[in-house]
Amino acid sequence: MYMHQRMAGTNVATAVWLKIFAVMLAVPILIQTGLPTHPLFYLLTACAAIIWCFNDLIYFEAVKNHGASLLARLSPLGLILGFVVWFAIKPELLGRYLEDIPRFIGLCATLLLTVSCTVFLKRCQVSWAALKDIWPVIIAAAVGIICLKSAVDYAPEDQGVFGYVGFEASLMLLFYAVYFSIKRRSAGREIFSRAGLRSGGIAGGLLLLGVVMRTYAYQSVDHPAFVSMISMLDVIWLIILSRLSGWKDDSNKIAGLGIVLAALALAFLKIR
Repeated sequence: MYMHQRMAGTNVATAVWLKIFAVMLAVPILIQTGLPTHPLFYLLTACAAIIWCFNDLIYFEAVKNHGASLLARLSPLGLILGFVVWFAIKPELLGRYLEDIPRFIGLCATLLLTVSCTVFLKRCQVSWAALKDIWPVIIAAAVGIICLKSAVDYAPEDQGVFGYVGFEASLMLLFYAVYFSIKRRSAGREIFSRAGLRSGGIAGGLLLLGVVMRTYAYQSVDHPAFVSMISMLDVIWLIILSRLSGWKDDSNKIAGLGIVLAALALAFLKIR
């Protein structure tokens, strides 16, 4: 995200090159491992692909406008929402939390902290403007992560990871092609321009590496929110990089970091 911001990449170039690289990586591996066979894997991956198409274009554009550091502090709202929604998918997990009273109280306190920090964000014009731009992304992330976790659970490890990465990327490229041909005919020039190749290639390559590692991690945990919470430590790096690069950030950093802290607390409250 920082490289996308730093190189002023377009949302179209970064989104499309990320998916092109994903297909190039997944196909040779799937030739060796074979494809997943469970139909629900493909149905859930298709649902995730539709969600991430919508998510990526909005998020990459918001990064350019508001900065990667600020958005990294707001994005955990989607993860916290996904944490709660997952209990509807796995109600037995909620029952285990209810049986552990100290942990359940900690969970409630964490959600209260999230609400409080969101109230303070509303009082900051910079933070609230960014939040209004990405609120659809926050909702989409909550649903998309659930689809991802559910999909990879229906396949063996390598098949699940690279089957998800490859099939999802292929569908997204198809969706993008249809959407751009109808709504954004200049997209091709943005993607294959010199600037698009440079920014999209670098940012897309780094993002793909993260996608592969996170997908492996999603497959190995019992609750999808835990992976996302631990990966939120990138907030610290983004704050440092933004400070070093001189990116102006007048947002409410304390409230934003409070949301990150709340999400991290959920990981430590994990039922083992």
